[in-house]
Amino acid sequence: MHLCVSPKFDRRTSAIHKILLVLVSLFLALWVTGCGGAASTQPSLPQAQNQPSQPAPADPAAPADTPSDSGTQSTDTGTQTSQMDNSGSSGIPENANVKKAIQKLPNWEWCTKKLNGHTCAAGEGDATSSMTPDQQDPSLSGQSAKFTLGGNTRYSNALWWKQMGTDKTSKHFVYDLYFYVSNAHAPQALEFDVNQGMDGVRYTWGTECSYRDSGHWDIWNPGAGEWVTTSVRCPEVEANTWHHLTWTLERVDGKVHYISVKLDGKESAVDKYFSAQQHWPGEIVTVAFQMDGNYRQDPYKVWLDNVTLSRW
Repeated sequence: MHLCVSPKFDRRTSAIHKILLVLVSLFLALWVTGCGGAASTQPSLPQAQNQPSQPAPADPAAPADTPSDSGTQSTDTGTQTSQMDNSGSSGIPENANVKKAIQKLPNWEWCTKKLNGHTCAAGEGDATSSMTPDQQDPSLSGQSAKFTLGGNTRYSNALWWKQMGTDKTSKHFVYDLYFYVSNAHAPQALEFDVNQGMDGVRYTWGTECSYRDSGHWDIWNPGAGEWVTTSVRCPEVEANTWHHLTWTLERVDGKVHYISVKLDGKESAVDKYFSAQQHWPGEIVTVAFQMDGNYRQDPYKVWLDNVTLSRW
C-alpha cells in the first residue's frame, strides 16, 4: 500500500531537521573548545642572554675596596685646560721614564671574579687563565707573552696586572702595546688600564674595546664609578695579526684626562675629563690587561708584545 505524506508534515520535518543541524553544530563547537581544541600556542623562542654589567677597572695592588660597577653608561662633556696637546700627539720628552717590554717582566699577578673576597675582574663566574712569557711565535720582539681565557661560566673574566712602583710626580702617561688575538669572535671585550694611586686618591684610566656591547671605546669615570661610551668606534679586529694600540693620558687638577687613542695608525681624539676616586689608600702605578668572556665563554688567546709605559 502506498502511503502518502502530506505536504504540511514534510515542511515541518524539514524545519525540524534544520533546527537539529544547528543544535548539533553548536554542541560540537562547544565540545571541541572545551577539550582544548583552541589553537595551541607555539613554544617561545629562547630569550637573548643578557650580558652582565661591565666590570670596574680593578687595582688589586692596593687594599681592595674596589668600587662596584653600576653598569650604567653616560656621556661627559666636561672641559678642562689640558697640559698636553689635544690633537693626540704623545709628545714624549727625552727625560720621560720609559719602561719597555713590560710583558717580559716577572711577577705579573691576576684575578678572576673576586680577590680576597672583593670584586676584582667581576663577571658571572671564575674564569681559568694563564700567562706564558717568552713566546717566539707569534712575536714581534721574539719575547711576547701569551694570555689565555677559558672556564665553564659565561661572561667570566681575567684581569692581569703588573706593578710599576710608586710614583707621585708623573702626570702624563702613554700606554703603548701590540696585541694579537687568536679568535676575534670570542672576546666580549678587551681592556687596557693604567692606575696611579697616591695620597688617598686613585687615578684610573680604564679603557675597554667593547666589541659585543657598545661597539665603541668605553672609558672609566673613577669619580662616578661608571663606564662612559665614547664616540670612537672600536670594531672587531682581525684575528691572527698584530694590532698596535696607543693611549695618551694625563691627570690635571685632580682629574683624569683621556686625550686620545690610536689603533693601527688611526688616531682619534677622546678629550674627556673625570674626577678621580677618593679615599684610596694604595700608592703605586700599575698597568693592566683584562680579557672578558662572551655568552658561551668561548676560549681564546691574546699575545702582548712591546708593552711600554712612558710617564713624566
